[in-house]
Amino acid sequence: MLVGIAVIVVVIWLDVATGIWQELVVLSGLAAGLVTSLFTVLVVDKVVARSTARRWAPVTRLALTEFLHDLADDDESEIARGHVVPRSIRGLDPDLDITGWGTELSALRDQVVTERKILSRALSQWVEFLAASADTADILRSVADIALQLDRVRDHALDLELTPTAAGRAKLTAEIEACNAHFTALVTELEDQIAATDADVERAERD
Repeated sequence: MLVGIAVIVVVIWLDVATGIWQELVVLSGLAAGLVTSLFTVLVVDKVVARSTARRWAPVTRLALTEFLHDLADDDESEIARGHVVPRSIRGLDPDLDITGWGTELSALRDQVVTERKILSRALSQWVEFLAASADTADILRSVADIALQLDRVRDHALDLELTPTAAGRAKLTAEIEACNAHFTALVTELEDQIAATDADVERAERD
């Protein structure tokens, strides 16, 4: 943005200080087109996008809230009261020895599949709408990151079931912790975005 503003300032300064565009007609037309394009991108498009975002703010809030519900732990959360506990992936019981890993690894893979379905369902409902908004693009990328992390947890669980080792268990634990960190970060991001969207809703109602 700063580069674009600098270009506009230089073009106008050259016109005022030197009159060079009066001598170079072809270049002056190109310069005028460049200034117009930059002004449209830097100012007009942003104003229109912001106005559109305010108009659709109630729908955006609904979509973000749906995501928040899907990412919240049903037993621990009270979303209506602002208390949200992110969902999490359970690690292996640290008290189990290697002979008892099979059952837990199977349950872990089942949970990963369930979490994947929850994310896929939420995305299928709202991805087209949210993708059109620059304000929510980061959230969609975060959801994709969680999906990829879930895939890594699943793959490590399968590897550990086929080849049970202490090192493999440590790698799986690290992947699970990374996945849970993604869940927590996304819930925080959603709460912040919902708060910002609420402000847009209030402005839209005032307007």
